[in-house]
Amino acid sequence: MTAPAARRRRLLIVASTAAVAVVMYFTLWPDSGGPSVEEFCGEFAHLLVVDQLSLAVSPNDDAAARDALDRTARQFRDAADASPTEIRPDVRLLAELTAALSEAVAATASRETFDRAAALLAAQDPFLETQDAAAQRVVDYVTRNCVSAPG
Repeated sequence: MTAPAARRRRLLIVASTAAVAVVMYFTLWPDSGGPSVEEFCGEFAHLLVVDQLSLAVSPNDDAAARDALDRTARQFRDAADASPTEIRPDVRLLAELTAALSEAVAATASRETFDRAAALLAAQDPFLETQDAAAQRVVDYVTRNCVSAPG
C-alpha cells in the first residue's frame, strides 16, 4: 500500500471512529453537558428559600431591601443558569425581570415612595406582556419535575 493510500485509510478510520463516538454520545447521553432537572430543582428550591427570607425584610430598610432583592436576583440568575433547555427562556426572562427590579430599588430611596414606585413600574414594563405566561410555565414545570409525590 502506498503512503498516500495508507494515510487516507488511517484518516478514514479516524473519521469513522469519531463519527461513531459522536453518534453514541448523543444517543446514550442526550442531556450530558447541560443542566440536569435535579440541578435546576435544587437551585429553584434555594431560590424559594431566598425569596421567603426576603419577605421578612422591611421595605423601609433600604440597605436590607436592596440586599435581599439583590440576593434574590443572583439566585434567580443561578436558577436560570441551571435550567434545562425546555424551560430556560422562561426562567431567564424571570431572572431578568428580578434583576431589573433589583436595579430599580438600588437606584432609589425608600423615603422617595413615588420615585421608587415609578422606577419599579418602569423596570417591570418591558416584561408585562410575557411575565405571567413565563411564570405559569415555570410553575408548571417545577410542579411536574421538582415536587415529590407524597408517600
